[in-house]
Amino acid sequence: MSRIGKRPIAIPKGVTVTTNGERMEIKGPKGALIRPFPGTLTLTIKDGQAHVAVKKDANTDEARRYHGTTRALLNTAVFGVSEGFKANLKLEGTGYKGEMKGQSLNLTLGLSHPVVYEMPKAITVRIPPESKGTILQLESFDKGVLGQTVANLQSYRMPEPYKGKGVQLEGQKIRRKAGKAGKGSK
Repeated sequence: MSRIGKRPIAIPKGVTVTTNGERMEIKGPKGALIRPFPGTLTLTIKDGQAHVAVKKDANTDEARRYHGTTRALLNTAVFGVSEGFKANLKLEGTGYKGEMKGQSLNLTLGLSHPVVYEMPKAITVRIPPESKGTILQLESFDKGVLGQTVANLQSYRMPEPYKGKGVQLEGQKIRRKAGKAGKGSK
Protein backbone atom coordinates (compact mmCIF):
# COMPACT_ATOMS: atom_id res chain seq x y z
CA MET A 1 0.00 0.00 0.00
CA SER A 2 1.27 3.48 -0.85
CA ARG A 3 2.65 5.54 2.02
CA ILE A 4 1.68 8.76 0.31
CA GLY A 5 -1.79 7.45 -0.51
CA LYS A 6 -2.49 6.81 3.20
CA ARG A 7 -2.01 10.46 4.18
CA PRO A 8 -5.19 12.56 4.47
CA ILE A 9 -5.49 15.82 2.54
CA ALA A 10 -6.25 18.85 4.69
CA ILE A 11 -8.94 21.05 3.16
CA PRO A 12 -8.55 24.74 4.10
CA LYS A 13 -11.51 27.02 4.82
CA GLY A 14 -13.17 28.38 1.73
CA VAL A 15 -12.49 25.24 -0.31
CA THR A 16 -15.28 22.80 -1.08
CA VAL A 17 -14.70 19.28 -2.31
CA THR A 18 -17.49 17.18 -3.82
CA THR A 19 -17.41 13.81 -5.51
CA ASN A 20 -19.58 13.07 -8.53
CA GLY A 21 -19.23 9.62 -10.07
CA GLU A 22 -15.59 9.06 -10.99
CA ARG A 23 -14.50 12.65 -10.67
CA MET A 24 -13.86 15.16 -7.94
CA GLU A 25 -14.82 18.83 -8.10
CA ILE A 26 -12.69 21.24 -6.09
CA LYS A 27 -13.78 24.88 -5.72
CA GLY A 28 -11.90 27.61 -3.92
CA PRO A 29 -11.20 31.33 -3.93
CA LYS A 30 -8.69 31.10 -6.83
CA GLY A 31 -10.80 28.91 -9.15
CA ALA A 32 -12.42 25.53 -9.70
CA LEU A 33 -10.93 22.26 -10.93
CA ILE A 34 -12.34 18.88 -11.89
CA ARG A 35 -10.05 15.90 -11.39
CA PRO A 36 -10.88 12.35 -12.49
CA PHE A 37 -9.85 9.30 -10.52
CA PRO A 38 -9.82 5.57 -11.28
CA GLY A 39 -12.86 3.47 -10.51
CA THR A 40 -10.84 1.14 -8.30
CA LEU A 41 -10.38 3.94 -5.73
CA THR A 42 -12.95 5.63 -3.52
CA LEU A 43 -12.84 9.10 -2.05
CA THR A 44 -14.18 9.71 1.43
CA ILE A 45 -14.69 13.11 2.96
CA LYS A 46 -14.44 13.03 6.76
CA ASP A 47 -14.61 15.45 9.66
CA GLY A 48 -16.87 18.00 7.99
CA GLN A 49 -14.62 18.29 4.93
CA ALA A 50 -11.48 18.54 7.02
CA HIS A 51 -9.67 15.70 5.26
CA VAL A 52 -9.88 13.72 2.07
CA ALA A 53 -8.50 10.19 2.09
CA VAL A 54 -7.97 7.90 -0.86
CA LYS A 55 -8.84 4.31 -0.02
CA LYS A 56 -8.36 1.22 -2.12
CA ASP A 57 -11.42 -0.87 -3.03
CA ALA A 58 -9.51 -3.96 -3.89
CA ASN A 59 -5.93 -5.07 -3.76
CA THR A 60 -5.52 -5.03 -7.56
CA ASP A 61 -2.51 -3.95 -9.57
CA GLU A 62 -4.38 -0.91 -10.90
CA ALA A 63 -5.43 0.24 -7.42
CA ARG A 64 -1.85 -0.08 -6.13
CA ARG A 65 -0.53 1.72 -9.21
CA TYR A 66 -2.78 4.77 -8.89
CA HIS A 67 -3.21 5.06 -5.12
CA GLY A 68 -0.39 7.49 -4.31
CA THR A 69 -0.56 9.31 -7.65
CA THR A 70 -4.27 10.08 -7.28
CA ARG A 71 -3.78 11.39 -3.76
CA ALA A 72 -0.88 13.62 -4.87
CA LEU A 73 -2.87 15.04 -7.80
CA LEU A 74 -5.83 15.81 -5.56
CA ASN A 75 -3.59 17.44 -2.96
CA THR A 76 -2.08 19.64 -5.68
CA ALA A 77 -5.55 20.64 -6.87
CA VAL A 78 -6.67 21.59 -3.34
CA PHE A 79 -3.51 23.67 -2.83
CA GLY A 80 -3.96 25.33 -6.23
CA VAL A 81 -7.53 26.56 -5.68
CA SER A 82 -6.67 27.86 -2.21
CA GLU A 83 -3.14 29.29 -2.56
CA GLY A 84 -2.25 29.15 -6.26
CA PHE A 85 1.05 28.54 -8.04
CA LYS A 86 3.59 31.06 -9.31
CA ALA A 87 6.43 30.98 -11.83
CA ASN A 88 8.78 33.82 -12.72
CA LEU A 89 10.44 33.87 -16.13
CA LYS A 90 13.43 36.02 -17.01
CA LEU A 91 14.11 37.02 -20.61
CA GLU A 92 17.90 37.10 -20.77
CA GLY A 93 19.49 38.62 -23.86
CA THR A 94 19.99 41.91 -25.67
CA GLY A 95 16.64 43.29 -26.77
CA TYR A 96 14.64 40.42 -25.27
CA LYS A 97 11.34 41.66 -23.82
CA GLY A 98 7.70 40.82 -23.48
CA GLU A 99 4.44 42.75 -23.25
CA MET A 100 0.81 41.82 -22.74
CA LYS A 101 -1.88 42.91 -25.18
CA GLY A 102 -5.21 41.57 -24.02
CA GLN A 103 -4.83 37.83 -23.48
CA SER A 104 -1.84 37.48 -25.82
CA LEU A 105 1.81 37.80 -24.87
CA ASN A 106 4.07 39.46 -27.45
CA LEU A 107 7.69 38.38 -27.12
CA THR A 108 10.80 39.78 -28.79
CA LEU A 109 13.42 37.05 -28.54
CA GLY A 110 15.99 37.92 -31.19
CA LEU A 111 14.19 35.94 -33.87
CA SER A 112 13.36 37.29 -37.34
CA HIS A 113 9.74 37.69 -36.24
CA PRO A 114 7.93 38.58 -33.01
CA VAL A 115 6.41 35.67 -31.10
CA VAL A 116 2.71 35.98 -30.18
CA TYR A 117 1.56 33.47 -27.54
CA GLU A 118 -2.09 33.20 -26.52
CA MET A 119 -2.23 32.76 -22.75
CA PRO A 120 -4.69 30.22 -21.34
CA LYS A 121 -7.56 31.73 -19.34
CA ALA A 122 -6.34 29.99 -16.16
CA ILE A 123 -3.10 32.05 -16.17
CA THR A 124 -2.58 35.67 -15.20
CA VAL A 125 0.57 37.45 -16.30
CA ARG A 126 2.12 40.45 -14.59
CA ILE A 127 5.12 42.33 -15.95
CA PRO A 128 6.71 44.63 -13.34
CA PRO A 129 7.32 48.11 -14.82
CA GLU A 130 10.82 48.33 -13.30
CA SER A 131 11.89 45.21 -15.24
CA LYS A 132 11.23 46.91 -18.61
CA GLY A 133 9.60 43.75 -19.93
CA THR A 134 12.37 41.29 -19.04
CA ILE A 135 10.56 39.56 -16.13
CA LEU A 136 7.24 37.75 -16.49
CA GLN A 137 5.33 36.73 -13.36
CA LEU A 138 2.85 33.95 -14.12
CA GLU A 139 0.16 32.82 -11.66
CA SER A 140 -2.42 30.04 -11.91
CA PHE A 141 -4.55 27.72 -9.81
CA ASP A 142 -3.79 24.79 -12.16
CA LYS A 143 -0.21 23.54 -11.81
CA GLY A 144 -0.36 21.48 -15.00
CA VAL A 145 -1.44 24.41 -17.17
CA LEU A 146 1.20 26.65 -15.58
CA GLY A 147 3.98 24.12 -16.15
CA GLN A 148 2.95 23.53 -19.77
CA THR A 149 2.82 27.28 -20.44
CA VAL A 150 6.32 27.76 -19.01
CA ALA A 151 7.59 24.89 -21.17
CA ASN A 152 5.93 26.36 -24.27
CA LEU A 153 7.46 29.79 -23.64
CA GLN A 154 10.90 28.28 -23.06
CA SER A 155 10.64 26.29 -26.28
CA TYR A 156 10.82 29.51 -28.31
CA ARG A 157 14.30 30.27 -27.00
CA MET A 158 15.87 27.76 -24.63
CA PRO A 159 18.68 29.12 -22.42
CA GLU A 160 21.94 28.41 -24.20
CA PRO A 161 25.07 27.32 -22.29
CA TYR A 162 27.62 29.82 -23.64
CA LYS A 163 26.11 33.25 -22.90
CA GLY A 164 23.01 32.20 -20.96
CA LYS A 165 20.61 33.91 -23.38
CA GLY A 166 17.04 32.69 -23.57
CA VAL A 167 13.86 32.30 -21.52
CA GLN A 168 14.94 31.19 -18.04
CA LEU A 169 12.85 30.03 -15.13
CA GLU A 170 13.80 31.90 -11.97
CA GLY A 171 16.24 29.82 -9.95
CA GLN A 172 17.01 27.56 -12.90
CA LYS A 173 20.63 26.48 -13.01
CA ILE A 174 22.19 26.68 -16.45
CA ARG A 175 25.30 24.64 -16.90
CA ARG A 176 27.66 27.09 -18.52
CA LYS A 177 30.35 26.06 -20.99
CA ALA A 178 33.59 27.81 -21.74
CA GLY A 179 33.82 29.31 -25.21
CA LYS A 180 36.60 28.63 -27.65
CA ALA A 181 39.92 29.49 -26.08
CA GLY A 182 42.11 31.66 -28.24
CA LYS A 183 45.21 29.82 -29.41
CA GLY A 184 47.04 33.06 -29.88
CA SER A 185 48.00 34.81 -33.07
CA LYS A 186 51.00 33.76 -35.11
